[in-house]
Amino acid sequence: MPPKASRAGRLPKNWPSDIRYLTAPIYSPAVNAANLKAIRTQGKDSIAYNLPKGPYSLVKITPISSPTHPANGQSGLFTTADLKPGTLVLQYLGEIHDSQDISTTDHITKPDPHADSDYDLSLDRELGIGIDANYAGNEARFINDYRGIADRPNAEFKEIWNERTKERGIAVWVLPEGKSGKGKGIKKGQEILVSYGRGFWGARKDIVEK
Repeated sequence: MPPKASRAGRLPKNWPSDIRYLTAPIYSPAVNAANLKAIRTQGKDSIAYNLPKGPYSLVKITPISSPTHPANGQSGLFTTADLKPGTLVLQYLGEIHDSQDISTTDHITKPDPHADSDYDLSLDRELGIGIDANYAGNEARFINDYRGIADRPNAEFKEIWNERTKERGIAVWVLPEGKSGKGKGIKKGQEILVSYGRGFWGARKDIVEK
């Protein structure tokens, strides 16, 4: 069952004034025609859903004030209801971009504007397509990594096919039960936590160690 949306046209509570709130992805003007076609072609492993527009009623953005929390002074995304294992929570929205954003003019290569973003997810590694919520996104941009907060993540990112917009995307899912039974769902009021992956932390190793 797709997630429920709150009344359209409203911003989620605690939404930052300097970030554009999205109810659908936006595209970098540098995305080429071939990659646009790939984004708008359903993949064989994509799970199809007719996703509503946000804001979403199952989650809330919450400022974090615990000194022991790695994101102290920032915000996290918490549930407003019990979520069962395997529940689709919401889509991750941002600016869809590709490797064409790294442009070359007069033999001078401009730096990748998304390279230092902490909000850039890979949609298609082979084609170099990503979704960056650094300057525009939705509630999903506030999901924190589990490290330093819990023993393991309780949610994950997976590719979906949005029947409403007819395009590929990334969504947040509660971890399934699995054979090990580790996926126990997320209780009301708990923080949604994922694993950012080794690549994310590897690229920021020098920053973390300073």
